[in-house]
Amino acid sequence: MVFQRKSEPKTLTVVPADVTALSPHAGSGVRMAESVIGKDMSIEGQSITVRCKGSLRVNGAIAADLHCTELVVGEEAVVNGSIAADTVRVFGQVQGAILGAHVVLHPSAQVEGDIHSQSLTIEQGASFDGRSRKVTNAAEVAPQLENPETQAHAYG
Repeated sequence: MVFQRKSEPKTLTVVPADVTALSPHAGSGVRMAESVIGKDMSIEGQSITVRCKGSLRVNGAIAADLHCTELVVGEEAVVNGSIAADTVRVFGQVQGAILGAHVVLHPSAQVEGDIHSQSLTIEQGASFDGRSRKVTNAAEVAPQLENPETQAHAYG
């Protein structure tokens, strides 16, 4: 009989490196640093989840699920994975589902996947191939900012 260890999903927590690049954190009155995945960066792997409690800007290529308060997908960025954020602004390419209270697809956006949101704006020139669904309960699209395994250990 052969036993294999169950591979656990990898989680990457993004910690802001530059506190001079400030952006507002919705609802708290406190300004948070913006975390950036630069144009020269690529994040790849199996079952990767990136969590950011503040604002995240992706300018590079990432193959992972993203959970953050605010997400900006830059014009040259490529995201392959699901997105969950309070606010999502897409200028680049996304292949995967988007869950967000407020989602904006800018003219250069190319999205292939379903969008579930409270408000969705698709600007002229944006490309969207998928279905959209309006949600009324913010909890349906809320990002999971804490690692569930960490929470289980803290309370269990």
